[in-house]
Amino acid sequence: MKKFDEKTATSQELWDYCLCEYNSRNLITKKLINNFYSKLGKILNTFACDEKVLEVGCGAGESSRKIRESIKKNCFEVSDYDERYVKLLKSENLDFEVTVESVYSLKRKDKEFDRVIMLEVLEHLENIDLALEELFRVAKKSVIISVPNEPLWRILNMFRFKYLLHLGNTPGHINHFSEKSLKRIISKYGKVNKIYKPLPWIIFECKVI
Repeated sequence: MKKFDEKTATSQELWDYCLCEYNSRNLITKKLINNFYSKLGKILNTFACDEKVLEVGCGAGESSRKIRESIKKNCFEVSDYDERYVKLLKSENLDFEVTVESVYSLKRKDKEFDRVIMLEVLEHLENIDLALEELFRVAKKSVIISVPNEPLWRILNMFRFKYLLHLGNTPGHINHFSEKSLKRIISKYGKVNKIYKPLPWIIFECKVI
């Protein structure tokens, strides 16, 4: 089987690779993903219907669609640094705006959005602090962040015989966060209000201060 190369992949190849887990027929995988979005939905349901919401690092937009289902009346925008994702998302004529931008330099005014969401991105980033600084800069009320719960994430990967040569580390994950380690980093920029732990992820609901 040809090894997937994100840098040289076509838009469609990247899209399919990103959605691979979401489209899995494995019942356990489906249950875990559904549980994750159930926890996230509880947070989203607390948003007022007139709030502005931004998702950063939307990828193929699976999370964006789930978020939109929970905040139907809100002003909702999403963005990603990769033009290949944005191009395909725009072709779907979705009812929310999709733009190209880097989390390190968001094209947004200070406190432009009531809520800012970034799911499954921080573990891929080289400059964690700059990313968090930008997220909290453009948020007025709260920032929602999710990451794999380590080392549990890698342990579970090894139990299902995935990425054994890399000790269970998912390709592209260059940062590994536990609840305590990420809470300590986030606390430099905002206050962690609540922490949810849908196996095998952690979701941080953070207040802008």
